[in-house]
Parts: sequence; C-alpha cells; structure tokens
Amino acid sequence: MFKQKMVSFFITGIVVLLGSASISFAANSTSPGLYLETVTVKAQKRSQKAQDVPASIAALDDIELKDMDIKDTGDLALHVPNLEFSDFGSRRHGFMFLRGIKSLPNAEPATGYFVDGVNFSKSYMFNFPLFDVEQVEVLKGPQGTLYGRNTMGGVINVYTKQPGNEVESSLGAEFGNYNSKEFRASWSGPVVEDKLFLGVYGLGAFKDGYMENDTPTDGDDGRHQDGKSGRLKLRYLPTDDLDMTLSFDIQSHDDGAYSMRRTERNSFVKSGKYGVDDPYHYSHDYTGSQKNDCWGVALNSEYNTNYGKLHSVTGYRYFDSKEKMDADFTPADMLRKNYNQEDSDFSQEFRFISPEDSGPLAWLAGGHFFLLNSNTEITNLYGADSKAPGSNLKFKTDKDNAGGAVFGQGTYTFWDDLDLTVGLRYEYEYASADSYKGQTPAGGAETGLVDRAVSNNFSKLLPKFALAWRLSEDQTLYGTVARAHRAGGFNDASAPEDHQAYGEEDSWLYEVGVKSVFFDDRLSFNISGFYTAIDDEQLPLFMTDSMQSYTANAGRSHRMGVEVDSRFVLMEGLNLSGTFTWMEAEFDKYSPADGEDYKGNRVFGVPDYTYTIATDYRRNIIGDWGFFGRAELVGIGSRYFDDANTVKEDPYELVNLKLGVEGEHLDVYLWSKNLLDREYVLMENVSAGLAEDGEPRTFGISIDYRF
Repeated sequence: MFKQKMVSFFITGIVVLLGSASISFAANSTSPGLYLETVTVKAQKRSQKAQDVPASIAALDDIELKDMDIKDTGDLALHVPNLEFSDFGSRRHGFMFLRGIKSLPNAEPATGYFVDGVNFSKSYMFNFPLFDVEQVEVLKGPQGTLYGRNTMGGVINVYTKQPGNEVESSLGAEFGNYNSKEFRASWSGPVVEDKLFLGVYGLGAFKDGYMENDTPTDGDDGRHQDGKSGRLKLRYLPTDDLDMTLSFDIQSHDDGAYSMRRTERNSFVKSGKYGVDDPYHYSHDYTGSQKNDCWGVALNSEYNTNYGKLHSVTGYRYFDSKEKMDADFTPADMLRKNYNQEDSDFSQEFRFISPEDSGPLAWLAGGHFFLLNSNTEITNLYGADSKAPGSNLKFKTDKDNAGGAVFGQGTYTFWDDLDLTVGLRYEYEYASADSYKGQTPAGGAETGLVDRAVSNNFSKLLPKFALAWRLSEDQTLYGTVARAHRAGGFNDASAPEDHQAYGEEDSWLYEVGVKSVFFDDRLSFNISGFYTAIDDEQLPLFMTDSMQSYTANAGRSHRMGVEVDSRFVLMEGLNLSGTFTWMEAEFDKYSPADGEDYKGNRVFGVPDYTYTIATDYRRNIIGDWGFFGRAELVGIGSRYFDDANTVKEDPYELVNLKLGVEGEHLDVYLWSKNLLDREYVLMENVSAGLAEDGEPRTFGISIDYRF
C-alpha cells in the first residue's frame, strides 16, 4: 500500500514538473495552435458554447474519448468529476451516482441517459458502448425543466457520428491480458450526393474473467465478457430545410454474473460454516451468467422555418435480460436464482426553438409523451443442500407507465452581458403494476400466495431560474435554482406487505459558479458550488432470507459540494488538465425499521472527494508520423458501503498510461489501466456480506487503420 502511494505521488510529480518546465518555454509562444478549442454543447436543447451555459458541464469530443481510452460508461465515470458508475454483480445491475444521487437498478434512475435524444429509461441500459461517438455531454444537477422525470442527478447526452458527403471508413483491433480481444469497423458516406447518407458501425469485445472460482465447476471465470454491438444510420436531406436521420442499434452480451466473494459480514462466515474469500476469488458451486439483448430505433427530424426550428425525436427501445446466479454464494447447492426481464419503451418529443437571430430573447417550447412496459419473472430454486430441496418460489411483476409533459424555457439578455433564464415543465404520469407470488413444493403443484394489482398517478411542476453575468468576454458568473423529481413506483411481491409501493423523490438545486478563460484562451478554470435538498429519498433495501431487494423512501437528505475543472495548453501539443470534487452527502432525517437514527450519516457509495491529474502530449516526429502520450492519476476518496456507516472503503488511486504513434492512416498504441495493480473493492452488499473487487491491472495494444 505504501509503495503504491509513493509511486502514485511520484507520477503526479512528474506530470506537474513536466508542465512547470514547459511554461517558461511556452509563455512567449505565438503558435496558432496554442489555445483551447471552443466547445459547443446541446445541453439546453440548442447549440451553445459550453462556457455560456449557466450550469456545470463536462463535454468530451471524439478525439478526447479516444485519447482517454473511454469505451463505456464505466470509463467515462473515471474522467468526469462527481460521476461514478459500476455494474456491480452483472451488466443488468448498473449503479450510477451523479453528484452523489444514486440510480437504482431495480427502480427508477436519478440520472437521465440519452443517446441522440432518445431516453434510456433504466440504469441497467446505461452501459452503452461509446464507439464512433461524436461527443458526450454530462450536465450536472437537477434538469427537470427540459428533461423531466428521473434527472435529479443530471443528464448524460451521447451523440453518435452523423454520416455525410465525406467517405470515412476504419478498421481496428485490440489485444490485451486476460485474453482480451476487441474488433471494430465503420463506414459512412453518401449514397446519393448531398441527399442520402449511410453509416454502418460494428464492435465485438471478448475477455476472460479476472475473478477466480475456487470451487470446480463448468464455466468461465467470473467477470468474463462476450459482447457484440452494431449501429446503422440513414440520413436524408430532401430539402435545404429538412434533415431526417433514421438510426437502428443492437447489442448482445453474454457475460459472467455475480462472482461475488464472501466477507466477514456474511451469515455463513459468522456461523463458521464457510470462510472469507480472498480478493479476486470466490467459491460458488454454480457458474452464473447474464445474457442481455437490446435494440432500438430512433427517428430524428429537424425542419427550419422562418419562425424557428421544429425538432422531432421518436424512439423505441427493447431490452431483454436472462440472468442465472448462485444465490447462496457458497460451494453448497442451496439456492439458485433465475431473473428474466423484458422491457419496451416508446417516447416522442416535439420541440420548437427560436431562430438564432431572434434578438435578445431565445426560447423553446415542447411536449413529450412516453409509454413504458416492464415484465419481470424471478424464480428461487432450492437445491439439494437446502431445507426444501426441489421446491421453488416465483415472483412475477408486470409494470406499465404512461405519461406526458409540456415545457418551455426562455432566456432574455439585458445590456448584452446579463442573461435571465426562466423555465417551467408540467408532467403527468399514470403507473400500474400486477404482482404475483407463487410457491411450488418438490413434486407438487404451484400455490398462489400473493396476487395484487395496484396503480397510482403523479403530477409535478418543475421550474428553473438562472442568471448568467458576463463579467468580461472570458469570465461568466452564474447562479441557478431548479427543481426535479424521481418517479414513484411499485415493488414486486417479494417486498414486505407495508412496502408494496414507494413514493416520489423531490429535490431543489441551488448552484453558483464561475467559468473563466485566461492567457489568450490557453487556460480554462471553472468552479461551482452547489447544494441539493432531497425529500423522500428512495433507497434500496435488501432481504437476506429471499436474497431480494426492494425500494423504500427515507426522509430527507442533502448533497453539498464543490467542483473544479481546469485545462492548460502549456505548449503546442502539450496539455495539462485536472479536476477536483468535494462532496458532503448526508441524511437530515432517516430512521430505518431497526429503530436506529441515521441523521448525520453519509449516504452509501458516495466518495467524499475525487480528483484527476493528467497530461497528454502530441507532436510530429517525421513526415506524417507523430507521437502521442497520456498519463493520468485518478483519486477516489473514502466511502461507506452502508447507510449505517459501519463498512468503509479507504481512499485509493488509479494510474493509467497510453503511448503510441499516429500516422495519416494508421495509429498504434500501448496502454495500461490501473498500471500499479491497485486492489480496491468496487461495492459490497453489507446486509448479505458479499463484495466484488475492482478490475486489476490491464494492458494491451490497440491498432486502428483509416482508409
């Protein structure tokens, strides 16, 4: 541990010294490349400079995504302040925290995730492969006015590449330890010049597991990966004023599931029946799996008129998951669980946006409609070593949600340097659920234990107020007050009788910040402070007897923090960047069923600080060939794995490195993630005493060829 920390600080010192040594050389440089590129975002559903938006935004374009080796949402989280993501247990079990507000895999998310404007309605859909992506924008803080329900933490917008008149094609491959292999290909270009364009993109990723099962079984090691995905885009420009894009994407994954090890809090360990598993080891009599198939269709249409732009986004998403797991997590044959889930989501949004030359008032208005259906079937199978061998317990849930919203937002500019933004959204939603619980003894017939139908409706007004004052051309001071909410819902029949349903969660955001650019656009420095007050926070609770989770409301809590991000062009080709966040996530009122008082406790899973320090260097070597290198240090502060604050993970650091040569057509890189092989716990279910370790050191070579 001490050695790893010393090496981490040594690498940090190298990064800082490299930057410092370059400043004196670069101070008098007049090179045309010695400045930060202007970043344009669509966070407020219209194109704006990121520095002009009165909100905290992290935006990464396609070059930055490649340089940082960001391939999925987990990689993205390491490079965005106050964003954490892990698929604890399996791909379906995605946990996301944005500004300390958690998205629940079995309930409603708190962060909106959109791909080309289409909402991915559940957090188990968030681990989207970021291949051939134009830009990713992470908008932090409640965004209820423009985005609606389930955006309390913020919004992640993913924009995939658009085909056009220029032919672009590429092939790529990657090979690394744990027998990892990745193959990627893309082609885009015109079918009919200036009118019709086609884009085709494909990706396959395969890897052996890094979690070793100490109990002999048939099957691969835990955390293996077998994934394939593809995307097709057809873009049509019938007139100069109309732009239509039809896209289809598909994914298929067959991964390991729930290769979790027992900790000292596990009931079998406490009884002395089994011991604690070593890090990166587990001992299950049955190898789990998680098969995940999903696809979606989207139609984006933009029509320019003399009065503004009409934008329509139509989307349909389908998700199917079949999961099998050893639910007792021991070498004995006691309990296995089959979890089958099928979701279908339809959404439609219309927006009308004012023209760019509309004067001091910029406005937009729109409407949104959605239909969600989710069917879940869970079966507990009791094995030969259980108290009821050959029996099973089944839970079925059929949920339907339908809702609509109207919204509008306007920004008026006073005296050319003061922007006042006011927005309002009205939402209505109807939700229903049919739940069933049945029991089948060994060799007997199924008996229904619970069969109920419940419904509810919700409505909400979501306002927003913001001021942005341009102190100069390069400095903007802003303040924002906004409301957001997370939808209520229903638990399945496994939940306690008094927890059939859970209520809505509401929040108010209060944020101030400064966005600044210095030294002739070479240095950017953005800092924001925020306070989010949350009422009726939704929490995941766990029942060890049935190994089932359910959702309940927990009183009041708050998130308070500071975010800093900065970039500095030290010399042409050499950049230094850094981020830092401090977060207080505490309960203001929460008394769980056991009679304890959790007031003042930290919310589980939220680190008290995070930071990144990185340097990247790109320069020409000879002819069309150049060098690229990037080194980065990622720090994660301490966090608790339970709301009672009894189990704490110490701070840790991760070092990532990437070096390579780049040509006009060919790029070759050597890379390593978690270079120092730092051991850390990804997450622990404290109630069950089950933990999963973070990914160990990985390394490999990546090759890309552009035609």
